[in-house]
Amino acid sequence: MKHLRIAFVSSHPSIRRYKRDASFIYRCENLAFELSRVGYKISLLHIYTLLFRRDFDVVVFLRPSMSRLFRYVVRCLKSRNVILLGDVDDLIFDPYYVKFRPSVLNHISDETKTANSFIKHGDALSILDKIIFSTDSLRDHYLSLNANAKCIVIPNAGHHSWSVVQHSTSHSELKISYFSGTKTHDRDFGIVVPVLRELLNKCPDLKIQIVGPLSSDLDHPRVVRIPKVPFGEYAKLVKDSHINIAPLEDTPFNQCKSALKAIEAGMMNVPTVASPVGEYKKVNIEGVMLAKTNQEWMERLEFLLNANNYERVCKNLRERICTYSDVRRHADSFIKFVLN
Repeated sequence: MKHLRIAFVSSHPSIRRYKRDASFIYRCENLAFELSRVGYKISLLHIYTLLFRRDFDVVVFLRPSMSRLFRYVVRCLKSRNVILLGDVDDLIFDPYYVKFRPSVLNHISDETKTANSFIKHGDALSILDKIIFSTDSLRDHYLSLNANAKCIVIPNAGHHSWSVVQHSTSHSELKISYFSGTKTHDRDFGIVVPVLRELLNKCPDLKIQIVGPLSSDLDHPRVVRIPKVPFGEYAKLVKDSHINIAPLEDTPFNQCKSALKAIEAGMMNVPTVASPVGEYKKVNIEGVMLAKTNQEWMERLEFLLNANNYERVCKNLRERICTYSDVRRHADSFIKFVLN
């Protein structure tokens, strides 16, 4: 079946920018690269361009949303016996939980409009053959609503391009980094602000690097803010970090999150301190530490700021992370799920 023709399809609002979307990069492009490497014929498309193609055996819709266009495309593909899958990496299909979406909690998105969006995602998933989820919690939640759905979990994996980047073995400065990704993480970051403020006062050589959009009252001369960068420049910022942090509020939405930030940092041999939320609490790897209270955050960060502790934790961290998160294994699971 090496000649299986597979399309990964985005419904991103912008047909020109969809390939820059982080979800598309990790959920589609990353897996597609590995499938292509082992011989499958892969296409990365926007749903609008899919209309002009008729040469696929399998189509995977990332975060599909119901619309006239989507319904028409699905009907056409089903008439040609194409296997149709959805891929979901966030809790975006149950309107009951819309109030926990970070964009709503941070007063960026309207709750009613977001609920309507969730309904459209759920409706779109319901007419597909099979569904891929990024975490166990997402799959279990969907099955609680749709007991007969055919589902599989294919976790996020480290990006294939990072495997050839020379990882860090030492750092010239102490730098704790936070990568917000989107402008919806103000409340998450707020969890660690008191601890970071105290550490800045205690450690004269420490810097805090905040990458991406974020509103915070953490104001200090050694807090460095960097705007969101293109994905191609992102690895260098992670690599130059001393410690990565991934604070998350304990909400139903975040309980469905993957541990991608820890995977990214680990591929650069950078340890992570994270909240015990979502997949982070399942990552039993030295170099990924969990902290819930302010005291625990302080203890974990001070532990890693000690040079001897840091050297021991970072030794072979990249190898441990790559064993835990292997896109080759995920590609094999994908093909078995499609053909079963």
